[in-house]
Amino acid sequence: MVKKYKKTELKEFEKILLKEREKILKGINYDSGQIATTQTEASGDLSAYANHMADQGTETEKRELSSINLSRQREILYSIDYALRKISQGTYGICEKCGKLIEKKRLQILPYARFCIKCTGK
Repeated sequence: MVKKYKKTELKEFEKILLKEREKILKGINYDSGQIATTQTEASGDLSAYANHMADQGTETEKRELSSINLSRQREILYSIDYALRKISQGTYGICEKCGKLIEKKRLQILPYARFCIKCTGK
């Protein structure tokens, strides 16, 4: 029989995951807004031509970084939602590779971890 975390421990992890989920959603909303902001809106000018080329480059770089952050945050959000489903299914904290219990310290640091430390390195 596979060892599992107690219900009280699962509630703790669920709380951590929900808090992390809320933080990620705020980040997604922020980065989505950054990307949606047009060059004109970002500069506050009515004409994009009034901007210096360096200003335009800076705004483009900001939008690109926001896009990269947004992509990463969406991946984390998916992982968090997956972990929350595993809690409800009773399979949370079990390594998907070896089937052993993932160390509690690891889950406290990375609550959406799918693999134990040993299997992560394989």
